[in-house]
Amino acid sequence: MEGLLRNTGLISILLVVLYSIKKLYDVADMRKAEMQGCYENKDIYKAARKFAQGAPEDEVREILSGSYELDGRQIEQTMLLALASRQDRDGGYAAFLKAVNQVLGEDRYYV
Repeated sequence: MEGLLRNTGLISILLVVLYSIKKLYDVADMRKAEMQGCYENKDIYKAARKFAQGAPEDEVREILSGSYELDGRQIEQTMLLALASRQDRDGGYAAFLKAVNQVLGEDRYYV
């Protein structure tokens, strides 16, 4: 019985160590991506939430204007693409993020 408990304890400790190592690698990868400029802008997600909640277009444009990724023309293009889907079940959240991805030309934002 004593050997079983000892083996269970050793396996548990090993699993915790492996999980910690995985988390350290995840953090290192995230920092590396941030240094390369490949991270998402939280303002885009905030604007998508407001859009889905039915906020006025001006309020959504205001949030997007604070984004470093979109200029005025891109903001207007995003709004035009997303407005058609505002009546969807999710309020147009997914369509808004797809519109941003389409305007940026790459899939950076996911639902």
